[in-house]
Amino acid sequence: MTPPSRPEPARAASVRRGRGALGALGSALLATALLAHGGRPYQARPEPGTRAPAVTASSCILVDRSRSTYDYATGTTRPGRVLEVEVLRPAGRRGPLPAILFAPGYDVTPAAYSALLDAWARAGLAVISPTFPDTNPAAVAGARHGDPEDDLVNQPADLAFVARVALSASRSEDHSCPALDGLVATGELGLAGQSDGGDSVAALAYDRAAPYAGLDGGLEVRAVAVLSGAEIGPGPYEAVAGDPALLVVQSATDRCNPPQESVELYDSIVQRDRWFLELRDAAHLPPYDGADPAAFSVVARVTTRFFLLELRARAPGAGFLDLGNADPEVARMTTGPGAPAMRPLEPSDAACSAR
Repeated sequence: MTPPSRPEPARAASVRRGRGALGALGSALLATALLAHGGRPYQARPEPGTRAPAVTASSCILVDRSRSTYDYATGTTRPGRVLEVEVLRPAGRRGPLPAILFAPGYDVTPAAYSALLDAWARAGLAVISPTFPDTNPAAVAGARHGDPEDDLVNQPADLAFVARVALSASRSEDHSCPALDGLVATGELGLAGQSDGGDSVAALAYDRAAPYAGLDGGLEVRAVAVLSGAEIGPGPYEAVAGDPALLVVQSATDRCNPPQESVELYDSIVQRDRWFLELRDAAHLPPYDGADPAAFSVVARVTTRFFLLELRARAPGAGFLDLGNADPEVARMTTGPGAPAMRPLEPSDAACSAR
């Protein structure tokens, strides 16, 4: 193991985001981390206006012993990267299933996105979502030595580690996380993330000069959804033959992740299979946690269809565009060589916790 020093700050324009959203809830959740590996059925929080059937959730702890973690509470480095991982699947189904590895944003846990993650699971997808060691609410609240958001540069490698464990467990049971055993269908893994989590999945999938073990290390990913995210790494960000399909979701009025960040990312990934869902007027987190019912409804429908099609190697077409354009007052969907024209906005930290 080669313990890293304190991580270098990521690009400042991209990372000062997401502060304070649902921090108390996340701290309480993390304080009672579930070490049990067994499944627990629960009634998922429904989408607005619907009643959700049951989703089965499990939780386990994974430790990447090949790397280390800078402790912002003590200013020291400790061995290993400890990741609590939540696993969702449709009730009564074990696998193999098409699966999404989801990365939460800064100062939140996967619980903040339960409405969206449950929607994916109800549609027949498995969802795997880690809580990051330095940017979860408990770690952020206890930070005394530096800015824990600087650890964002280490999160793409966290995701690569979780993906490799999930794929290995799907091929042969290793019992490091029994909820992952046999879960992921071969060749049917997607990535998704919101805010700093969106930055992390974009870097893992498309940053060609990144210092972490990414897709070039042998991971097979078919689709990536970047929800209000940006480029953070050294770049260049680009697509080559066989790279995953891309869906970018961005609000035209989000000052936490200004529109120009998502436009830059989309325009960098030059490939045929890419899509841009523009939300007309929404804040940073509400389209993804259900607090904005209209925007959430579009996001849930479009992302679910995107993964169901792409993970089964079925290219989206005109019907997919129609789905994204069904309510033009809320959202519009485009595809093709360039992102839609969106007015650049000045970034604002306050916008990251706006409801």
